[in-house]
Amino acid sequence: MSSDLEALFLSARQEPADVLWARRAIMTLALHDVQIDVADTAVRDVADLVAESRESPEELFGPADSWARRRVAEMRGEGLPVFEDPLRMGPRQTAVLTLCGAAALSGMFVVSNVFALLPGRGVSELTLGYGLAPLLISAAIALLITVYTRAVRRFSFGVTAVLCAGALALCSTSIALIIMPLAEIGPRANGWWAALLVPFYALLCWFLMQLWPAASSPAAPASPVTVAQILAAGDLPDDEWLERAQAALRARGDLTERRIRVTLREAREHAQDEGKTLIAEFSSPEGYAQSLPRDPRVKPRRMTLLYGMLTLVWAALGISTAVTDDGQPWRLVIFAVLVLLCGWTTVSHARTWRSAAMPEGRPQQGSTA
Repeated sequence: MSSDLEALFLSARQEPADVLWARRAIMTLALHDVQIDVADTAVRDVADLVAESRESPEELFGPADSWARRRVAEMRGEGLPVFEDPLRMGPRQTAVLTLCGAAALSGMFVVSNVFALLPGRGVSELTLGYGLAPLLISAAIALLITVYTRAVRRFSFGVTAVLCAGALALCSTSIALIIMPLAEIGPRANGWWAALLVPFYALLCWFLMQLWPAASSPAAPASPVTVAQILAAGDLPDDEWLERAQAALRARGDLTERRIRVTLREAREHAQDEGKTLIAEFSSPEGYAQSLPRDPRVKPRRMTLLYGMLTLVWAALGISTAVTDDGQPWRLVIFAVLVLLCGWTTVSHARTWRSAAMPEGRPQQGSTA
């Protein structure tokens, strides 16, 4: 929260409690991914009303978090483009995330060296491939996030999952082809020198942030919707409206692809029967997408399948490690923990899926409620 906004609330009634209300409102809006400039403007409007009425913001609008959630619902319902996607990153964010991840993974490699001492075998030698491994793995994770965020709005969930699996397989193969030859050639050093990889990648990240400054935020608009936006929305062709609505519905992740197709077909038929365009009949495509009720079974079903596959993958890797990697039992503990965590998460989502799939009002078996 900016200092001038705090001063604005404090000057309205000279009540520190008003500033606390504003801070909580800003925080709630930010947690719901509202752009900070838009959140600042919304809270400034409240300060102006407080100054005019001489009443507290809680008396005017209720608790700060409740007011913020209502504003978020209004913005989503109107389809306003004021929300940040934390997973949708630009080139600078991707590069920073890659180097930060490399530093974190290097720290995990150091911890693995400590565990390697338990059987008395000693740590692995530091090679060029070893040193590049954290950077390559972190870059693969950033690429996987990019593929998912770009695909989820354009394709069905099944196609998105296949694309992500393909990207993961490609990255894994590429990393192996790069690291394995480098492990056989080039300089070698004691494995404990790997601890220097943590500050090395952290400093690289710091230098990158200094040399590549973040883009300055645009000035906060006087209103979330401009006249130009309204005029542009009024001329939105039906085909573009359907594309944007489909992307917004897919991004929600709580409707099946069949349900999305049927819903959009029915919307188009209804607009044609009324002799209107889709924008005239249903307003913005994003707002229309947010107005549809969710299917409570879709998300838990997808999460059950996802974590179930991860459980099988970790179990297969653990068995492979047990067969091929003699003298390193500590690695089996890591795979066992991953299997247990993913398995427990799978069961948790499966229970939610089962509960959502049951007819309303029908008690679950074994329930005492």
